[in-house]
Amino acid sequence: MSNKDRPHFLRLSLGFRIIAVAIFPVGAFLLGLFYVDQYRETVFNAELMALERQGETLAQTIGLTDAGYSQLAKRELSQDTMQQVAQLIASIPDARIRVFQPDGSLILDSVSAIGLAAPQSTITTTLEISQNKGSSYRVMQWVRDWVNTLSTLMSSKQDYPLIREIQSDQAADYPGVSQALAGEGMPFIARDRAGQVVLGIAVPIRNLRVVRGALLITASGDQIEKDVAAVQYSFFQISIGVLFATILIAYYLSRSITRPISQLAKAADQVRVSNTKQIDLPRLTNRSDEIGELARDITLMTKELQERAVATAGFAADVAHEIKNPLTSLKSAVETMERLKDPDQQKRLLEVIHADVIRLDRLITDISAASRIDHDMTEAEYETLNLNDMVAGFAQSRQLALEHLNLQVVSADHPVPVRIAVDRIVQILDNLLTNAASFSPPDSCIQFTVTTMKGMAVVSVTDQGPGIPENKLNAIFDRFYSERPSNEGFGQHSGLGLSISLKIAEAHGGSIDAFNVKDDKGAITGAGMRLTLPLSSSDNDTFVS
Repeated sequence: MSNKDRPHFLRLSLGFRIIAVAIFPVGAFLLGLFYVDQYRETVFNAELMALERQGETLAQTIGLTDAGYSQLAKRELSQDTMQQVAQLIASIPDARIRVFQPDGSLILDSVSAIGLAAPQSTITTTLEISQNKGSSYRVMQWVRDWVNTLSTLMSSKQDYPLIREIQSDQAADYPGVSQALAGEGMPFIARDRAGQVVLGIAVPIRNLRVVRGALLITASGDQIEKDVAAVQYSFFQISIGVLFATILIAYYLSRSITRPISQLAKAADQVRVSNTKQIDLPRLTNRSDEIGELARDITLMTKELQERAVATAGFAADVAHEIKNPLTSLKSAVETMERLKDPDQQKRLLEVIHADVIRLDRLITDISAASRIDHDMTEAEYETLNLNDMVAGFAQSRQLALEHLNLQVVSADHPVPVRIAVDRIVQILDNLLTNAASFSPPDSCIQFTVTTMKGMAVVSVTDQGPGIPENKLNAIFDRFYSERPSNEGFGQHSGLGLSISLKIAEAHGGSIDAFNVKDDKGAITGAGMRLTLPLSSSDNDTFVS
């Protein structure tokens, strides 16, 4: 499915995706803040452990105090003991304490015994203060309530048992007391009728290992709930701040990436539409990061594409011109032949037509080879070998076909390793040798010299012919340029051989240039072609025999 075929909501921009990925961890953490069940249970358990230690200490104190007032045989707590510990119980804040006899009857309740009452004045004062606060306080309170509501919705809503704070004097009406009278401590978490969490612990009261009663301590978990909510709200505020900072940073990051990419895309589109010769991206190309590298590469690619477009247009024009010449000759010969009656003249015209057809065939073959050279070089197989051995073997294989010439090879005094497409380099040597042979007089010498210079391997092919005009040393590598001997038949060469050879050499990272061989007096004694190729520097390369 293409991007255009996707629904609109699925076509997300790169900038949006960068921002989404950046804020996802913070968003996940922020969402996790609303699930505080595990944290709440941990705090509840810690509070229960504190109540348990407090209850056991108080139970031991009651047991030791009762030892001086009660008789061991009666297995019940004395009223005198309760009077003694009443003040101790009153000193324990935020907890309700009940003491039960072994038979389950209530003997002491800290609320009824001491007359503790809820601090109504505090509640009233708190309400009055909250009403006097400004709009900012109300907004914060609304956010806090919203956070608590969302937290409640995401909570697992563990169903604690209901505890009834009633004026009952029976142990069976209170959780854990029966187990404590049996000698086993029992912590519990419950809820009262108002839905508030109540934490409690029932512990046995012993004297000389004899259970003489039970102690029940209950404390409200409301303050813990408030503390948890306060911590949750504090983290919520911090997370919101971090979230906004992350969004701003992610937005800046996305703009620093997507905006240059959009500029590059727009510039590329302008090149496509208007065929501009240059992309104007100075600010992007000066960057030192990957965007700058991409901008520089696109600029170079555009320049290369423009150069190739110009070269292709020029090549097409040259091809049309070169093909037009033999076609014009063919047309003229055919039109003339229709008017001639002399068989000898017709035969000569047929020879002209045949020669033009051969010339066209050769021209089309060379044009095809020239047009495929870039593609063929990308698929060529490269081998590492000693250039000395290759050139010597090439000269030896061509000597039989050129009996009227003497092919000599002067090799370097050390191995010359090169990594090349062997068939293509042989093609270059063939072209250089063919050109040298065309201008060489009979029994003359064509010399191959292999040397190294500045990290490059150099193969020079020199002849003893008339040389090359000084103003044509570069032109001979142009497409369809042909500077042939006067005794050679017209149209036997397409003028693409040296041009193709230069392309092959450049694809290897090398080059070809022409020069004239001169004697001590400066007189030209022959022509030379110099092929340069990079030396292979890899230690892993091995010569191919």
